[in-house]
Amino acid sequence: MEKVYIISRYRAFTERGREFNRRVARYFCRKVILEGKQPIAPHLYYTQFLDDGDERERRIGTQIGIKELREADEFLLILIDGKISEGMYAEIREATKEGKRGRIICMTRKEIEEVME
Repeated sequence: MEKVYIISRYRAFTERGREFNRRVARYFCRKVILEGKQPIAPHLYYTQFLDDGDERERRIGTQIGIKELREADEFLLILIDGKISEGMYAEIREATKEGKRGRIICMTRKEIEEVME
């Protein structure tokens, strides 16, 4: 089964913003599964037990995520309102360096909210 690494925002200024970002990631993970592929979304998994606000724990989660990105067959980059976070930037840089094939989805917040309903 092909593995698809999900690149999307996690960090936000508010808990409401983080929840929105988690919903986006879950939505696209589901779409990937329905395509018959395995989604890899470290920002959903590791934030369940690592503290994203603690730089050491964030770095650990990021390092594991980059390892998983290297092992993935492709990536899916999700841009909402054209915003790229620091973490996304690192993942994009790594995917480019590795020569991964990928897809990019660009949507506005309003568009993604409508399709996630």
